[in-house]
Amino acid sequence: MYYSFATLKLFILLSLTTISSASAFTTDNGLLSSTLQKRNQCKCSYAMADFNSDPVQGLVIFSQDESGHTEVAGIFKKGFEDTKASYGFKIVDECKNTLFDLTDGLNIKVDGCGGTKSFRHKFTNMSIDCDDNGILTKTLHHSKRHCNSSKFKKRGPNGAMTTQNGEGH
Repeated sequence: MYYSFATLKLFILLSLTTISSASAFTTDNGLLSSTLQKRNQCKCSYAMADFNSDPVQGLVIFSQDESGHTEVAGIFKKGFEDTKASYGFKIVDECKNTLFDLTDGLNIKVDGCGGTKSFRHKFTNMSIDCDDNGILTKTLHHSKRHCNSSKFKKRGPNGAMTTQNGEGH
């Protein structure tokens, strides 16, 4: 008898704990429930820009979290010989139109040996492929003509480009 009463008491106690925990998700101010809804809006994605030919050599990694924010990290080992120049980084379409200018956020610093120091920044206004404003999905033109020429061509992918004193590399 005592054993069944203790089991019933434990069951009631666990039930109350479960009910009170579940009610935390439906608070009057909605803070907790809205915080949980912000998660998993996007799939976690990964992209890489491999600069493996002249004049620039290096690697830039893009990592998108479940909120659609993108962390960009990288390093270059060649192509940054001019220590007095200002360098930048852009995401461009196939016609070299700027989609995203990441220069200010990345703050690329030369290392004095032709490369750069490692850089890293989280961008909250840019995704990889979460929506139509992603680095892989954004378009500035929907024309089938290639870069204002008279030839028809399937639209190519977006790419990454380094800049030196504002000019593309």
